[in-house]
Amino acid sequence: MEITKFVNRKEELGNLENLWETNKAQFVVVYGRRRVGKTELIKRFTNNKESIYFFAKLESEKEQLSNLSSFFGDFFNDDVIKKSPLTSWDSVFEYLHRHNKKLIFVIDEFPNIVQSPRILSVMQQYWDEKLKNSKIFLILCGSSLSMMERYIFDYKTPIYGRRTFDLKLPPLKLKDTRDFFPDLSLEERIKIYSVLGGTPSYLLEFSKNIDNTIVNIVKKRSFLYREPEFVLREEVKEPRYFMSILHALSTGINTVGEIVNHTGIDKGIVGKYLSILIDLDLVGREVSITESWKSRKSLYFLKDNFFNFWFRFVYSNLQQLEYGTDSFLYVFKKNFNTYLGFIFEKICKEFLIENSGLLPFRFTKLGRWWYKDKEIDLVALNEETKEIGFFECKWKDLKEKEARKILRELKQKSKFVDWNLDKRKEYFGLIGKKIEGKNKLRKDGYLVFDLKDF
Repeated sequence: MEITKFVNRKEELGNLENLWETNKAQFVVVYGRRRVGKTELIKRFTNNKESIYFFAKLESEKEQLSNLSSFFGDFFNDDVIKKSPLTSWDSVFEYLHRHNKKLIFVIDEFPNIVQSPRILSVMQQYWDEKLKNSKIFLILCGSSLSMMERYIFDYKTPIYGRRTFDLKLPPLKLKDTRDFFPDLSLEERIKIYSVLGGTPSYLLEFSKNIDNTIVNIVKKRSFLYREPEFVLREEVKEPRYFMSILHALSTGINTVGEIVNHTGIDKGIVGKYLSILIDLDLVGREVSITESWKSRKSLYFLKDNFFNFWFRFVYSNLQQLEYGTDSFLYVFKKNFNTYLGFIFEKICKEFLIENSGLLPFRFTKLGRWWYKDKEIDLVALNEETKEIGFFECKWKDLKEKEARKILRELKQKSKFVDWNLDKRKEYFGLIGKKIEGKNKLRKDGYLVFDLKDF
């Protein structure tokens, strides 16, 4: 089965192309998690354009400048610079300014060249005094979100405010997996997405079917076996505490208090580390849909599906995996459907956002609702029109009788949602894997969807 290696990203490519057409100097920052497809995006953009692509290795400044001089020599047909390489970053930007040519200059893994603050000061000086009036299209690219924040986005950095455009590349969505796996059913793609998430390089580790892919991971035939550890070691100084917090979240422990009790880590440290994990785009925070965002009744969750899968199933069993995989696979298969149920809620939220026209009203907010022991998977509301929709999400095949029971219970729970109780117009819905009697339920006024509607 052929797998497409570059999908979607039309909006991101379009934004870069529009900047290119301006014929003005551009200072562009492209960043995102490791393996999310930044380099491939840049290569697509620079294709058939005059460009210099420099991948900054973690090596001495002299070696970096020598390698870059070689690229300059090839691009500008300059034998002199090959024999006598540039010796400073001042000379690099002076060389580009002197040639005054419309070109794209890419520095990939930009944090690897920032070995002293002076490089940032040099870049600021040349941009302010010379390059911003040229036709250069400068792209700084990096995977370490913490370092990109420190070197580019922090107001203390010399190049703060110089960028003309920044592009944070997100993981792909479920709908994009259709281009990766055109021969597979939606149900199969949901299973793949629930394990590998939306990172392109992770999706390329899919092999034959989901069971075989998981066997490859746990038998160490894939780089994914230790990937979350490597990502954390690249971003933080004390990965062990972060690992404990992420493991707790993967098992459904999702309040600060529960995490403190489970891990034994001080409450202040847990709060600080959760903030860092949110900045790294690994963790999300949510409040009940009718609560203020400032509410202290927060729940935290793992945003990346692969990290969620890995911490829940692999990390929990690392010791046992050293002695074989049979018991692991038994436990995984036993619990996979429960895990899929949680992921399916996130997929349903994506579905409603992307297909809001299927609903009889436009919602302005969408999310979970909970209060004490009551919980509703998704609540959509419009604060202006006072309309509200309640949805349950079920990763299972439902008979019509089962579906009606779920909807009756949903109506009962909705009475506890304290939001415009006297004025609101209510709708009730159900999203499942397959729902029997779907059309009958719709005739009765229910908003009912299953995988065929995706």
